[in-house]
Amino acid sequence: MSLRNVLAAGLLFVTLGPVVSQPPPGSGGRPKREPRERPAELKVDWKEPPAGWVKNPRIYDRSPDPKIPMHYTMQGDVEWVNCTSTGEYTEYGFALYSGTDLNKDGTRSGSAGQSVTGFPTGAGKWYRFTFRGLAEPGFAVEKNGLFMHVDFFGNKGKNPLDGVKRDLYPLVERDRKELAENGVRRKNGGAVWKTYALDFRLPFAEIDSLNLSVGFKHGSATTDRNAEFYAAAFVLDAIPAPEDAPKVVKTDHGPAPSIASLIPLGGRWYYAPEPEMKARPATLVVTAKNAKRLYYQDGRLSNPFAENMTAWLRPGMLDLKGNAVTEDRFVPDNVVLEFKDGKELVVHTRNIPNHPTAKFPDRFGSRNPNSIQELDRAYYLPLEPVRNPKAVTMDKTNSNRALPGGVIGFAVNGVSFYNPFDMDGEDATDLMDRCCGHPSPDNRYHYHKYPVCVKTPFVDEGDGHSPLIGFALDGFAVYGPYVAKGVMAKDDTANPLDAFNMRTDADRGWHYHVTPGRYPYILGGFAGTPDARNLRRGPPR
Repeated sequence: MSLRNVLAAGLLFVTLGPVVSQPPPGSGGRPKREPRERPAELKVDWKEPPAGWVKNPRIYDRSPDPKIPMHYTMQGDVEWVNCTSTGEYTEYGFALYSGTDLNKDGTRSGSAGQSVTGFPTGAGKWYRFTFRGLAEPGFAVEKNGLFMHVDFFGNKGKNPLDGVKRDLYPLVERDRKELAENGVRRKNGGAVWKTYALDFRLPFAEIDSLNLSVGFKHGSATTDRNAEFYAAAFVLDAIPAPEDAPKVVKTDHGPAPSIASLIPLGGRWYYAPEPEMKARPATLVVTAKNAKRLYYQDGRLSNPFAENMTAWLRPGMLDLKGNAVTEDRFVPDNVVLEFKDGKELVVHTRNIPNHPTAKFPDRFGSRNPNSIQELDRAYYLPLEPVRNPKAVTMDKTNSNRALPGGVIGFAVNGVSFYNPFDMDGEDATDLMDRCCGHPSPDNRYHYHKYPVCVKTPFVDEGDGHSPLIGFALDGFAVYGPYVAKGVMAKDDTANPLDAFNMRTDADRGWHYHVTPGRYPYILGGFAGTPDARNLRRGPPR
């Protein structure tokens, strides 16, 4: 939809209803049906996320000091805030101000963190500290002065025992350079929520507490406007030691998992069985409860869905029946998987983004008149997809309908991929929120381009092949932008992408890559054959 039409959509919304930017699901004039409830085996009974070692991980609960969140400490030029602008559904977190000397000490520096206890102790144990961060375009520091830090303590936090640190500013600068074209109007694509990670080993048996923090120093922003770095969603996870982590090894029968106890589910999928499971069941259901047992083999073994199966409905969004949500509601079964007979993967998704989004309807920015609604859809993927020799790719405006309007795939958080165009045949990729999504007239939030905010099985830092980020409806995997250190798939001449945005290699077979700033952005067409059930239209079920 052109900007002129988007503006018209905003002006006409009150009297005429939403303007269609992609063909809505056809109902054929039939009365709207009540959405069906999922069967019990596809539901999860959690009322809230399971407790972890980090307390108040959403950084939402207030301490007796109204300026500091419960269980956290802050110092320097840092504030506890609802992150980013008022026009976004965001998390509470910390704003690190590189352009403002809040405490008037003559420097721009500060940190925020939490002391964590209760984790299994012992020298040699490995952990991963992650948080979600966003560097506004004006954020700047000198001397690589943005970092995440883990300090080790013994004797219940009284005895300091060294620590580990990771510099983050080089990653910020890399994203600003290499993802710039992924942003609105092909600018500021690096100003997006990303996951940052620090893997570390406990060096001493005496360690019984950790201080997890994010901080900065040498703030050098030339303005106090859009000069913040936001940090939210602190998480501490136990991880295997590198030498013990599941790997892919060469065998006489080809690549295989290093752990012989894993049960093959079909295609590239494996499962670490519960004690009572001796063989692959006819149907295996994977939810947030057992997702960490699931592995995908593509040169390494990873868990692409493990951190992506739950979400939150936020006030102003719509629930499954179309009612406005008035308070945060945890959705424990946003994504549920069924592996059937070693041949098919059925993905059930409520299509709720598990990352910050703009607030829709958007009356001021993109003028998108639609809402984000909880849906309930199922997608059917072959576990061993095959290329279709008769497949066609889109022409410059998809006038040949090589890809349908509406869903062409989905990310590992269950949110839909769409083709690059609106119904006018115009590029739709500029009218997105900061996480590269917006809702369609049927209130389905979706991506037209690389969704940087999606949490991947390992953090994509551009130092090797990107992780898997989703699947096309033909069953082939979709990967992030990189194929090697510093090399994006769109720029690789040794093994270039074809017109489908596809390439093949020994580890992954045929697979798609997203191409930031370059058409077709996600898919150029279905290289395989989607199941007919995926292309069916109709009201929410």
